Parts: sequence; structure tokens; C-alpha cells
Amino acid sequence: MRFHTSLPVINIKDTVAFYRVLFDEPPVKTKSDYAKFLPADADLNISFHHSPDRAKEMRSLHLGFELTDQSGLDNTYQRLKEAGLVSGTRDTTVCCYANQDKFQVTDPNGYEWELYYLLDDTEESISSDTKCCTSPTDTTTSSCC
Repeated sequence: MRFHTSLPVINIKDTVAFYRVLFDEPPVKTKSDYAKFLPADADLNISFHHSPDRAKEMRSLHLGFELTDQSGLDNTYQRLKEAGLVSGTRDTTVCCYANQDKFQVTDPNGYEWELYYLLDDTEESISSDTKCCTSPTDTTTSSCC
């Protein structure tokens, strides 16, 4: 079984370019108004469809990829940092009842993806100094957890 989602986007060409680097592989299907990725390293079927008005409404989604080991996160961070896609700092922080090593990337449509490795579960929801569930341009904490 694999997770599927389809997200509205403003620009298919820019979206494909971004996700090609993020997933480190090309889409399996592209049309003038559509793109689909089936990343080899994730049980994910993600597609994007051109819908500029709807894309503006959907940017507040909480999206992320949990990596299975520390070296996977380290390698992904280095690759995306070198490609200029990391948006913000890499932190180890408590967010959503978990201690996580994480960073964010923001796609051309404004969707922010959190890439993280779970260090351990916690009883604390959010630490007081965390940037949990905020974008680099937003300093308020949302209720994403």
C-alpha cells in the first residue's frame, strides 16, 4: 500500500523541477497541466495539477517526509542544501510529541515540506523555543500536530 495525494499548483514546470531534485528522480508522468511522481524511496504516489486559485488556499497544509535513519536525513539535507532548496535552519526540536532532527524545503507553490528523523517520542507537545509547524516567514505556531 502506498499513500497518495494530489496537490493543486500554480506552475507545473517549476513544480516538476523542484520535486525532481527533492525526490532525486524524474516524474513518471507529465502533461501540460499535470505531473505524477512515484519516489523509489517512499511508499508515495504524489501528483500535482494546475489550479492556481486552489493552490493559494492549500499552502497551510502540514506536509512532511519521515526518513528512516539519521544518515538518510544527513545525506538528503546535504543534497538539498547544495541544490539551494533548504528554506530555514536545521534543528533538533520537540514538535508534535516527538524529538526530531529536521529541516524544511518550500516548493515553488509555497508548500512547505518538513523532512525529519524521529529521535524519540516525548510527553511534551511543543518545546517553548521550537519553530514547530511554522514557515520561515511566519513566527506564530499553528495547530498542526
